[in-house]
Amino acid sequence: MKIEQLLLQEHGQKIGGGFTLAIKTRKKEWQVGTIWWQQLICMDETGEIPVDVKLGKERVTLRTDIKVIVAEVRDAEYLNKPRKILVVDQFSIPTITVDEYYDQADKAYAVEMKEVRGKIRHGLVCAYISSGKDMFLYPENTKKQILELTEFIMTGKVE
Repeated sequence: MKIEQLLLQEHGQKIGGGFTLAIKTRKKEWQVGTIWWQQLICMDETGEIPVDVKLGKERVTLRTDIKVIVAEVRDAEYLNKPRKILVVDQFSIPTITVDEYYDQADKAYAVEMKEVRGKIRHGLVCAYISSGKDMFLYPENTKKQILELTEFIMTGKVE
């Protein structure tokens, strides 16, 4: 279910789950009796909605997404304005497999190393320019030297 659909629901409307909301902002946590609650701002491509999540008897750290299982739309005051809010009674936290985790870590590392290589090349080009040498006199040779130096800086090996 999209947020624009949630905002059209009547006060007290029970919502069956099976949809995931992205957490934009984590707000305060509070305890009512033995039950912990947390206020969030969730969003999707159709809008944002304040969300009160029943965490349960133990505090849970909600990070990026929650999968709504059971919820209710309510009319409430939020930031001194009447608004619809979603009160989530039951939720799950989306999980990934170990292979997916390592795949994501590998991709993130590859992106980081690409950025590092780019910064090294940038520094070498700046140094070359500041030396007063004409980079464009022998452009292929200059490019080869910069790439070889970049590789040496990254790996410590000369090819």
